[in-house]
Amino acid sequence: MIQVTRRSVLVGLATAVAPLPALAASGPIQSPEERLEAAVSAVADILREMNPAHTGVEIQQYSHYVFVGVKTPPKPVEWTGPGFYEVEWKRPNGKLCRPIFWLDRAEYKTVPGYYYRAETRWKGRLETTLKLKPEAIRIICKKDHAYTVMHS
Repeated sequence: MIQVTRRSVLVGLATAVAPLPALAASGPIQSPEERLEAAVSAVADILREMNPAHTGVEIQQYSHYVFVGVKTPPKPVEWTGPGFYEVEWKRPNGKLCRPIFWLDRAEYKTVPGYYYRAETRWKGRLETTLKLKPEAIRIICKKDHAYTVMHS
């Protein structure tokens, strides 16, 4: 038989209440818009911290969604064989552009080293051919097989 006394009830209540955390005094109540603004700011700070090479933060906020992005320079891609590549290239007039070339690697015949033979195509036909030094361009990405089929 279990005996319930006043003393056992008080001890049981004291042990049950002891682990409860004390409620902290909450700050002023914020509106949903203020809480959203604080959250977006926190996400932007976290993205800046994760991407130290960022060139800017883009925040687009609408009534039904928020987009927070960090602009980072694209990582260069190595040449992996002949194909269509998007490259960053400075034209002879100094203008920076990002054309899509058919790149093929060719060895110099008289000196060590290589260059890229870059072809531009229009509706599948060869338009122009250029010789590009590897240090003059930065390969952004290689286009997939579907692009090759469509533009060959």
